[in-house]
Amino acid sequence: MELNMDMDEIIDNIFADNAGETLESYRSKKILHSRISSEANQYIETDSSDWPPITFNWDLSKEGQRFSLDGENESNFKTHYPEGFILGKVELHALNSKLCHFSRRDKGELWTVGCKSSLAYLIVYLSEKRPISPPLVKPHLMGEVMLMGGHHRYAIAKEIGEKYIPIYVEPKYRKEIDKLMEIDWIS
Repeated sequence: MELNMDMDEIIDNIFADNAGETLESYRSKKILHSRISSEANQYIETDSSDWPPITFNWDLSKEGQRFSLDGENESNFKTHYPEGFILGKVELHALNSKLCHFSRRDKGELWTVGCKSSLAYLIVYLSEKRPISPPLVKPHLMGEVMLMGGHHRYAIAKEIGEKYIPIYVEPKYRKEIDKLMEIDWIS
């Protein structure tokens, strides 16, 4: 038994180190993730009318930008995106009309596209008013855009009828994105 505890501690230390977190912070998040995952199972393939009330608590902080990439650690984020992202607000309908099929969720695709457990997890996470980063948008082919992170955030926002959604864009893509959609850029 002691060997297993030592091995668990070694594994947790490795994961904490990879995430750039303290062991205590990593373990706290691990417990939270386990609880939310367990609660989320009841929402898989349910109609949105059966979901708990959803509130988007958008984390618009500079430090939170890395979470738009679905788990990028701080060190990698700073290496690959030294300028960070720029923030904009867009009408969800306008974003949806420009999304490539890979990123878009059409009617009836809420539970058939993407990871069901991740979507259910996010339902519980958002119902607890936990902070969430905006999706990351990038230009794609033929006048379309794609989500580089945030597919489930977008899907839930669309499903519950959000009118606007904040988005992040790499600064180098601002002009190209401006040609595709009307964005209210936030300084």
